[in-house]
Amino acid sequence: MILARHGADEHTIVASILKPLIDAASHGQQATWWGPISDKFGVAVTDLVRAAAEPRFDVLGRERSWKATRFEQLSKLAEAPSGAVDVCVAGELHRIGAALVSIRRLGVEYLEAVDVPTPGDTLWWLEAFGEMITHHPQWARGGMVAEYRRGARELAERIREGCG
Repeated sequence: MILARHGADEHTIVASILKPLIDAASHGQQATWWGPISDKFGVAVTDLVRAAAEPRFDVLGRERSWKATRFEQLSKLAEAPSGAVDVCVAGELHRIGAALVSIRRLGVEYLEAVDVPTPGDTLWWLEAFGEMITHHPQWARGGMVAEYRRGARELAERIREGCG
C-alpha cells in the first residue's frame, strides 16, 4: 500500500511482497527460491528482490549480526537501483509505523523488551538509513523521504523519552 500510494510500478510492489520472505529465509532456502521466484514473477522482480534483500549471510553462509547486516545493507543500497530503494524505504516505513503503534498501545518499554536491536541501535539505524535515502544518487522520492523523516523523528523521540 505504501508503494502504491507513492506511485511505484507493479514490479516494485511485487518485489516488496517477496522481500520479507527472502529476508526471513535461511541461507539454504534463499539459494533454492531464486529460480522459482524468477520463473513465477520474472527477472525484473527477482533482480529487485535480490538488490533489496537484507544481506544476513556472509559469502560462507554464516549469519551476520544485526548491526553488521545493517552496515552491509547501507552499502548495498547506496548503489542499488531506485526500485530496490523503494522496496526498502517502504519496509522501513512499515516497521516505523508498527513500532509507533506498539509504543502508543503498550509503551516504549515494549521496544526495550526486544533485545535486538537495542534502542541505541535503532536510533543509529533511523539516522543512517535516513541519510542514505536522502543522498542516494539515483533515488528521489521526496514524499517517501518526508514520510520517513516524520516517522523516524517521532520514533526517535519516543525512544529517547523512554530511555531518559
